[in-house]
Order: sequence, then structure tokens, then C-alpha cells
Amino acid sequence: MRPRFIITLLLGAGFVCQAAPVVKPGWDWSLPPGTQPAPYSGFVTWNGKRFDNAITVDGIHIKWAELNPGPGEYNWQRLRDRIAQSRENGMKVGIHLMGVERPVVPQWVMDRFHPPVMDVPPLQEGQPWHLQIVPPWIPEVDNAFHDFLKAFGRTGIAQSDDIVYAYVHGISPSRGEELFLRKQDVEILERVSGLTPEKFGGWLRRRIDAMLVAFKGAEHKLAWMSGGPVGPTDAYRNATADIWKYALDHGTGIRGGGIDFMNGLINQPAWASTWTEDGHCVINDADPTIAQRRYRGDENEEYGKGWVWRFGPVEEHEFRHRICSLRALQMRQNFQMVSPATLQLNPEINEYVRLTQGRIRDDSPDAWAYLREANVARSGRLAPFKNIERWLIQRDVPGSRSVPALKVEHHGIGNNVQKIETEFDGRCTDRANGQDGLAFQLDKIFWPKPAKATIKVTFTDLAPAGWRLVTINAKGEIIKSAVVENTGDGQRKTATFEVSELAAKETFPGNMDLRLVTEGPGDLTVTMVRVIKLPAAP
Repeated sequence: MRPRFIITLLLGAGFVCQAAPVVKPGWDWSLPPGTQPAPYSGFVTWNGKRFDNAITVDGIHIKWAELNPGPGEYNWQRLRDRIAQSRENGMKVGIHLMGVERPVVPQWVMDRFHPPVMDVPPLQEGQPWHLQIVPPWIPEVDNAFHDFLKAFGRTGIAQSDDIVYAYVHGISPSRGEELFLRKQDVEILERVSGLTPEKFGGWLRRRIDAMLVAFKGAEHKLAWMSGGPVGPTDAYRNATADIWKYALDHGTGIRGGGIDFMNGLINQPAWASTWTEDGHCVINDADPTIAQRRYRGDENEEYGKGWVWRFGPVEEHEFRHRICSLRALQMRQNFQMVSPATLQLNPEINEYVRLTQGRIRDDSPDAWAYLREANVARSGRLAPFKNIERWLIQRDVPGSRSVPALKVEHHGIGNNVQKIETEFDGRCTDRANGQDGLAFQLDKIFWPKPAKATIKVTFTDLAPAGWRLVTINAKGEIIKSAVVENTGDGQRKTATFEVSELAAKETFPGNMDLRLVTEGPGDLTVTMVRVIKLPAAP
């Protein structure tokens, strides 16, 4: 049954009516016609596996051993050929210069310096790969790799327009060259290679310096791979406490490795993110990595049958993918490594992400708030993580105090894969306690002056209720839309409102700019609100 609309003339002074909204089933991720991806953004594949035209960047994992087969001997043509092949396939390139895993270290280094080799304990039972690493702080190994990076820097490849990013590779028990260590890893490394916290911190700084020299003038392409101190003990964390800041202060970008874990990066200074006391993740858009459009990327690719061992049944992956894709946008990320399974899930969301990632608030086509709530570990306890927001925030203020709604139960992640966790995929009004609205505020740089807007509200029709959008125009007049009449059919729908003039004047209680108000008898349950910029009249 199609929703009915009630248009009510409001004759009181200062009230103006808008035309009736259009309500359609399901989600609506549409953008203004002609919206194009940000120039410095892209979906990434690895090693030439371009399985979809949406992918525009090829992450090339190339081995130190391939490019440096002998002392002072370099084979850059191999890398140039790989770059040329990617160009022919319609892709730019991200560079992964691999130098820690045993198979990538040149045999001449092993023969000449005889460094130890560490067998890495698996991350988790059932892990389908096994790692060996060569400790990279061994002085002779360290010097040889940095000679290699100096030679790479002299080629000018890093400054080429073909290259859009390069990881500052570290060491890890995951894929060998990410950047984290567990207690058992440190214990082995101390025993087999003489590692100390001071050696570890010094090595990381030398690696950053070497990559900065190689990418001189293009430092924004570099991806530092950790959001904070590195190591499992206070000594290691103290030795690396400011390592992320050292990298970013010298012009690098940053890379995460677990956006597909849903609820990470909430409170990390390196990502310019703060977890507020009331449970929201707030991003500082003035941070140089965002404002200067440096590399901010992640790997949103752990979906499908191959990842059941870590994330549980594939039937739950669609929900996780939706949340993670929007979390990447909230974190102002501009590059995402994706898998075939990523792009098979939620195709409309993937296209939306492709077109909007890499935008900053000055040039984004839209702002939005995705209303939800999860319980996340914080200082040894579980605390609420509310909403996913991008230049539009929802806050609980007088008259608009919300409650979480739409319970979703899913398997835990990682070592807790058998544990069932509960999240909420929406928020609703609370008429029983006198709270009839949901209130929102726009970022003033995104929305600096009154203008036309399209506002899309994705809601779940859980109970009969009449509700409307309330905004304000440049004259200070309150604009009330026609009423949307919910029927209680349980379906997810999107209402589209055309607002002839939207002013962000912080007029409503709590300095809010717009409200959704239910007139009863039931409550309104909302998952997403998007404010879309419309072209100015010629």
C-alpha cells in the first residue's frame, strides 16, 4: 500500500508549507546528475587483478629481491613495466616495496649477512597462511634496504603522476609488513634478533626518513600504517609514542587496515578522530591530512566465504559492509582496497562510496547522518558508539531525545567469532517521554549560506504515525513539509523532500538546524538523513 500524504496549511505567523515529499521503497543513494569521483581517490586492487571497471588503482606488491638482485645492482625496468601494464589496463599505481618477509629479501643479503629468520605464530586458529620475517633492524639489513630506497628515489618514479600512493611498510604478524606486534612476537624477536624498544623506535624513524627522501615533493602519497604507539608493552609504546606524529608532521598520509571491522578508529589523534563523552565520533576536518587531501586509505575487502573464519556467516556480511563503507567515508578516507566480494555486496552503496570518497566539506555533494548505536570497548568497559556522521550530526536535545532502534544481532569479530553481539541500525523518537523529534545540525563550511536542498530520510515504517520535516529559511520563517503518513507495514523506505531554501541558523533547541517531527500516534524510526546540494539557478 502506498503511503498517504496529508498537506496541512499552517496559518500561524512565520510558518510556510513545502510541497509533499516523494516516498519510495528501500534505500536511496542517488546523487545529483553528473557527480564525478574526486580526482585524488579510487578503489584499489592488488597485483593487476582488475575485476571491475570501478577499480582505478593497482597496488603493486614488488619484492626488494626483484629490484635489487645483487649488491649495487638494480632492475627498475621490472617496476616500470608493471606500471606501464597498469596504465594500459586503465589504472594508476600504488607501490608496496616489500622488504621484511623472508621471500622478498634478496638472497645476496641472506648470504652476506646471515640475519636470523623468525617463524611468526599465527594470528588466529584456522589462519590460512604462514609467515617468516627477517628482522629489518639488523644493521646490515637495514643499511642495505635503505641503499635500495635511495636508489629508488633517484629514479623519479615516486613523483610520477602514475603513482598515487606508497605504503611506509613496517612489520606485523598479519601479512608480514603492516605495523603491529604482539607480546609473543616481541619475545621471539628479542631472543633471535636482540630487539629492544629503542632499536625498534629508531628503525621506524629511519624507515620514515628514507621514504620521505624517496618521495620528496610527493610526501602526501605516503601512507603511514599505524594510528598510535606500536608494541604490546609500555616500553615499546613509550619508544614509539609519537611515531605517527613524526610521520604526519613530515607530510605523510595515513593508512588503516581494519575498516571492515566496523567500529575501529573512533578515538585516534592520528586519524583526527575523537570519541566524545556522549558517544559520538567527531572528525577534525582542519587536520592537514584531510584539508591538504593527503592519502587516507584502508582495506575494505574481508567479505565472503573466505572470511567466515574471522567474521562469521556470510549472511551477516551485507550489514557489516554497509556500516564499514560508511565508516570509511566518515573517516574521510579517499582510497579503499576492495575485493570481488566487496563489490558484490550493496552495489548502490559501492557506487555511492566511489563517487563521494575523497571529498572534503568544501566540495562534497552531500552531508549525512546514519543513526545507529553499538557498544564498543572503551577504557576497560563497554561504552556506546553512536551514529556515523559526515558534516551532518544528530544530537539528543530537549524535545528530540532519541532511543536506539532496529536491533541487529551478529557474530563477533576475530577471536570472538562465536560470540553474538548486538547493535542498533536506527534511532527513534520517544513520544512516551515527551520527545517527538530527531534534531540535526549542518557543518557551516559545508552549508555556508541559505540554498536549495534535497533532503532524503531513510526510515522504517514500524507504526502508524504522521511525521514531517521542519527547517528554516533565510527570513527566519519555519518551513514545515507536508506530512508523511506511516502505515506500520514494517518496510524500509526513503522520503525525498525538496526544500526551496535551507538556512543553517541553529534556530531549533540545542542549536539545531532541522528536525524530523512525529505527530503520532506512533514513533518515527530513522536510519539515515542526507542533505544534498542542488545547483544554483543560472
